[in-house]
Amino acid sequence: MPEIVALNAALGARIEGLDRSRANDPAVAALLDKALADHLLVVIPGAPMSPEQTRDLARAFGEPRAQLRRSKRDNSVPEVSLMVSTIKTDGTTDKTVYRAEDWHTDDSYFEIPAKATLLHSIEIPSRGGSTWFCNMHSVYDALPDATKRRIDGKRAIHGYDTPRAKNRPAPRTPQELAETPDVEHPLVRTHPVTGRKAVYLNPNRLDRIVGLPRSESDALLDKLTEEARKPKHHHGHVWNVGDVVVWDNRATLHRVVNDYPAGEPRIMHRVLLQGERPA
Repeated sequence: MPEIVALNAALGARIEGLDRSRANDPAVAALLDKALADHLLVVIPGAPMSPEQTRDLARAFGEPRAQLRRSKRDNSVPEVSLMVSTIKTDGTTDKTVYRAEDWHTDDSYFEIPAKATLLHSIEIPSRGGSTWFCNMHSVYDALPDATKRRIDGKRAIHGYDTPRAKNRPAPRTPQELAETPDVEHPLVRTHPVTGRKAVYLNPNRLDRIVGLPRSESDALLDKLTEEARKPKHHHGHVWNVGDVVVWDNRATLHRVVNDYPAGEPRIMHRVLLQGERPA
């Protein structure tokens, strides 16, 4: 059996000794999924894989599902997206590269967001491009009791775009637009496995708190985001080619540092795992 080695950080564990071809053996898959819930982030070192192999490894953590934007899906394995975050010198850099600089969680603009995201590095730049993660259980625990009472039971509107985001997202096709009406989620989310509470934030997608005037909603969201930006809640992953990193969208935020050289490829496979309605 592989060994789960906790990182000396606010979140995360490294999976040592995993034969990726055996990841879906029931006992191994149960171990991996428990490690994800307990540590919110798992790192699996290894060699680059094909899209089919990436999808199959992801199944150890749940049911893969295709992402919204069809243009990013692999032609032969639609559950796998090809994420090209190369910074291009001709001005054609994908908008996602700049959106990913700010803290966010994946898929919160869906009624049933992704449980987790798997990212697998195929090509990486010579330096930079780390991905940082934030433990939103830790953020909730750090809030004053008065703030916890204020936000418990509150609900918030998430959308594909919001004026609160620093950068605008890529345009949607008519089909994608129809699939992404604004949705409402709890502001405090209870993890379905561990029972721990987390602030369910997404600065790229969360528009407003239900029942509050815009000014009051913005002020409260800014206050919560300020806590989430504190380094004590964070861990940064420095990529090696072939790494697989899986994070729990139910209780984390993440961001990419765009400090890598322009023109150097940064290419990943990405798989979203089917989730449940936030509660």
